[in-house]
Order: sequence, then C-alpha cells, then structure tokens
Amino acid sequence: AERKVNKDVKNTAMFKYGYSLVDGHLEKVGNYNMEPPGAFRGRGEHPKMGKLKQRVAPEQVMINVSECAPVPICNVPGHAWGELRHDPTVQWLCQWTENINNQNKYMQLAAQSSFKGKSDRSKYNKAAKLCGNIDKIRADYKKNLTNKSQEKRQLATAMWVIDRLALRVGGEKDTDEEADTVGCCSLRVEHLKFDPNAEGDDNKEIELEFLGKDSMLFKQTIDFGSTLYTENNGMGEQVYKNFERFCTKKKSTEDVFDDLTPSDLNAHLKSIMDGLTAKVFRTYNASKTLQDELLKTEKRVGWKRLTAAEKVVEYNNANREVAILCNHQRSVSKAQVAALDGLGTKLETLKLQKKLLKKILKKITSQGDDAKIPLKKDPTKMVAKATKAADKAKTMKEKAKTKEEKIAATEATEKSKVMKKAVAEAKFTEMHLWATKPNKTQVIKRIEMWTEKIKKMEMNIKHKDDNKEVSLGTSKLNYMDPRISVAWCKKNEVPIEKVFSKTLRDKFNWSMAVPPDWEFNEEIAKQG
Repeated sequence: AERKVNKDVKNTAMFKYGYSLVDGHLEKVGNYNMEPPGAFRGRGEHPKMGKLKQRVAPEQVMINVSECAPVPICNVPGHAWGELRHDPTVQWLCQWTENINNQNKYMQLAAQSSFKGKSDRSKYNKAAKLCGNIDKIRADYKKNLTNKSQEKRQLATAMWVIDRLALRVGGEKDTDEEADTVGCCSLRVEHLKFDPNAEGDDNKEIELEFLGKDSMLFKQTIDFGSTLYTENNGMGEQVYKNFERFCTKKKSTEDVFDDLTPSDLNAHLKSIMDGLTAKVFRTYNASKTLQDELLKTEKRVGWKRLTAAEKVVEYNNANREVAILCNHQRSVSKAQVAALDGLGTKLETLKLQKKLLKKILKKITSQGDDAKIPLKKDPTKMVAKATKAADKAKTMKEKAKTKEEKIAATEATEKSKVMKKAVAEAKFTEMHLWATKPNKTQVIKRIEMWTEKIKKMEMNIKHKDDNKEVSLGTSKLNYMDPRISVAWCKKNEVPIEKVFSKTLRDKFNWSMAVPPDWEFNEEIAKQG
C-alpha cells in the first residue's frame, strides 16, 4: 500500500512538472526534481569531496518561458523565482548556479524529446561526413609526422593519437578545483613508460597510464611496431620515435606536447572540416568499428544457422571492441561477483541434473516399468510455512510502534526471506524430476531441454564475465550510430529489444525506420 502511494505521488508530480509545450508540441522534461542538499562526492579523488551541497532556493533559479505562457507557480511559501526570461535561442527551461564549483546547472528536455533526437541525428551525420574525408585527413597528419618543425610534428602526433587511440583533447586543470584528469594535450612524461616489459632490442611498446574523463583509469600497453599500427602506412613506428623525442631531457612532471595547446589542436581540427572535434573522431571510430566488426561476423561460416540469442552474443562482442577502444570501463561490484558465483553454482546443478536424467533414461531402457525412478517431493508444506512466516512478518511490521517491536519485525522479515530462498533452492534442486513416473519419451525430451538450458546459461555467464569490467552502455548511448544496430537487427531477424533497452528505444526512436541494408557512410552526411 505504501509503495502504491509513493508511486501515485511520483506520477502526480511527473504529470504536473514533467511535460512542456514547445512550438505546439508536448515534450517530456528531463530533470524536473531539484537535487537535495548533501555531501559532494565528485568523480575519483576530487579535491572538493565532502563539501556541503547547499539547498537551492527559488531566488537562485532563472525560469525561461514564452512571453505568452503562464509562469509556473513557486510552491515554496514566502519565496519567488529569481529571474524570468523569454529566450527562444536556448533549449534550457530553468537555470541555477551550484555552490561547489560555481557551475551553471540546467533543467532541459528529456533524452527522447524531438530536440535531442535532431541533435543526436546531426551528431552522427557529422561523424559520417568523416567517412569521405578521413583518408585526406590521415594523409595530411602522416606527412607532418616527420616535419622538421617541432610544433607541426607535435600537432601531427596528437592527431594520430586522437584518431587511432581515441583519446580526448584534454586541457589544463586547476587541481585545487578539479580532479587531475588527463587528455592528449595534457599528457605528462610520467604517463608514458617506454618498453614496460624490459624486452630491449627494437621494442616499440609504450605503456600509457593516466586518469581520463570522470577519473577513469586509462592503462594500455601500445605496441607501435605491431601490424595494427604499421599496415597501410600506419606510421606507428614513427609515432613511437616522436614520443621518444618529445620526452627526451624532460622531467616527469613536464608536458609531452609542450608546443601544443588544446586551442591550437581544436582550431586545426576545425580548419580541416567544419565542426570537426576529437569527439567527432571518437563517434566516427566507434560507429565504423561497430559496423566493421558486425560485417566480419556475418561473413563467418554458419552465421545464418545461429539463433537470435547467439547473434546477440556476437553483437555484444562487437560492442565490447568499441568500449575498449573508447576506454569505457566500470568497477566490478560485490553484487556482480556474487551474481556470477550464483550463476556458476546453478550451472553446475543443471549439469548434475542432466547426468541424473541420462541415468534415469538408461534405467527405463534396460528395466522398463520395473525401473525405480526418484520422484519430486511435494513442496506444499514448505511453501505454506514460508508464506505464513512472510505474512506474519508483514503484520508485525505494520503494527510495530516501539523500537523493540520494529527490531523484532525486521528479524522476522529476514527469517521469512531465508525460508523463501530455501523454498526456491529446493524447487530448483528437484526441477528435473517428475511428480509421477515418467516414460522414455518424456525423459528424452527433458534431456534435450536441459542441454538447451545449459548452453543458454553458459552463454549468459560468458557474456556477463566478459563484460563485467567494460561498460557497453556508454558507447551505445553516446558514440555508436543507433541506425547501425537497428539495420543489423532487421537484417539478421534479431528483436531490437535484445540490443536496446526501452530507454534507448525511446531516445533513438528517430532511427527505427532505417532499412536493413542501411550503412554508415559519407552519403548519409548529406542529410544534415
């Protein structure tokens, strides 16, 4: 009952504040709830961690509405909005300044709004424009990798790094105000370790280790002499020589690109192609990598015989390649480890059950009706006992008023949960058995069913284990053109729900109409 009341209150607030009328169209609002006061956490080792985020008063909030629109009523008694604006050139609906970093915060339209959809479509079309320009851009920076001018050589090396390693531009940080995160232009000598495994000779490896955006660790050993970076005149070995040159006779705290600033690099990117930024490179590389990896899988022998679930595993493998390229990581929680362990235990139980089913089949085949077959125990009493305990705990919780009664109710709830879990485990342990004696056909069918269950669970465990440290969602949400995934699903008869969550399907509803043969190339850039 309490949960239903909370849901009703939440829905009432959403219908009151969660929608806006824009150009005559009803659009969903993103963040209409103001953050409550609390301790500031920040990302990584933020220097301002622990400072108090103050409550935002209505007087700090600026409202942006049409001149003809009624101003939303301030529902805090004795207060009023700080400022009223009628600015049609911006998308935000409200603005205020938070007290920790003195940054402007905004209330915007939701991710699935038409404004965000147009913006996303334009972003991916701009990245697709690179398909037609990438050869010219690469030829230009490769030519300058051996330039006599130090400035041009550093600029060309930074371009190579942004293109091939998908690093962000990076800028100077005030480490008293922000965490010490690093990008391409702000790499220091201490972030590079030459020949990390002390192999000597003509080793061309560099270990890059630094904190990137949101204090996520970037730690990769790049072999600049490998085929990946040298084939098709990739110039990997020259980039290695340039890094050696840029780091020579420098202290560990000095910049690698000391003759290059973020503004120089950004200006150069814009001079090559209108609107080109490092993020456009990342979006292009992410989308192109996904498309290429998916095409590789489709060319494999026996691809058409795979089930939808097996095809999704291949899609996730391609997605993982993109996430690794973009350094999209996540920390492994205790809950994830426990869940994987639980799945492993279930898998072993299923395998044991299949062995027992095979023994039952052997008995029935050799002994016929005389075969003694183990039957499933009736769980009715166990279920009734657990249900009674749960009902009792619920009643105790509702009636509890004193501290002792509340503790007793909590203990009763925990006890009922343990009993409920024991019932589920008992049912799972005997899931392969029958209540009455089975015949040979029933046993054969169940063995086939268990073979499929084991195969499915093994795939599930492999998928979860492979992706436990990689965040597949970030690249799906921000970097991979959704039309590639939609076209792939249509072409391979995979339900889009298996690849995109409801949130993503709502966000990318503009991409759902593409045909199965759609491709990410320079032609779609002409669409704007």
